[in-house]
Amino acid sequence: MDITKYIASGVLELYVLDRLEPAERREVERYASEHPEIRAEIASIESSLEALAEADARMPDPSVLTRVLASLGDAAPPAPPTASTLPPAAPPPPANPLNWLPWTVALLMAAAALVLFFGRQSDRSAYDDLRGQFDSLQSDYERQQALCDTTELSLRAAELRLQTVTNPATTGILLAGTPNAPNSSAIVFYNPVLNETFFRATNLPPPPAGKQYQLWAIDASGPKDLGVLAFNLSNSNLLSVPHLSDVAAFAITLEDVGGKPTPDLSQLQVIGNVS
Repeated sequence: MDITKYIASGVLELYVLDRLEPAERREVERYASEHPEIRAEIASIESSLEALAEADARMPDPSVLTRVLASLGDAAPPAPPTASTLPPAAPPPPANPLNWLPWTVALLMAAAALVLFFGRQSDRSAYDDLRGQFDSLQSDYERQQALCDTTELSLRAAELRLQTVTNPATTGILLAGTPNAPNSSAIVFYNPVLNETFFRATNLPPPPAGKQYQLWAIDASGPKDLGVLAFNLSNSNLLSVPHLSDVAAFAITLEDVGGKPTPDLSQLQVIGNVS
């Protein structure tokens, strides 16, 4: 048994998604019990599908919210000095004031004015510092919130894709390699009830320079273009592709970069029938 070719065939993906007949499932389980490589590949596929649902979800650092709330409590400008913080008033003049008394009072008043002025300046500087920290934390919080919103949308999209793939009306179609690419393979998940089609490359090597893979749906009137595939296509990506009704087969050809309106059948890489 060629274990490498068996793993690349796409049968293990259909097994994980419970899309095989009972006899086929028993065969996969027997091979898995005999070959550690097959057991490891099944575990890898299960991890990849779980990763689609988690989709790089990340929550913001809890310390960000704590710092923001703490800063909100300290960000209000300090209260102006009260009368109790001012220097004591000059004592009442004696019955017979001396000549130096007016100068003493003037000096005391000037000192009080300086204390009040510099105290307010210090309070203003502290307030400005706190305000700057608050603005910085507020910006950080808003960025984290935007990241959470984006992650939540990605997670919901991944969950919807998984729901479609595991839907009873979804057919998993194995696209097997042709003589042009005997080891290549891919899977199309086709649901005519939900009108949704998803594609996953299980073994498509990088295309040669100047070439690009193109996906086709074949119906009674011939092949229909479903678009070109990315150059850096990952085997773990589950891609949504245009859905067509009454498709009889799906295929991939190797075309010039950008694709062609009609397929070059001499460059047929993989093909699989819907039923």
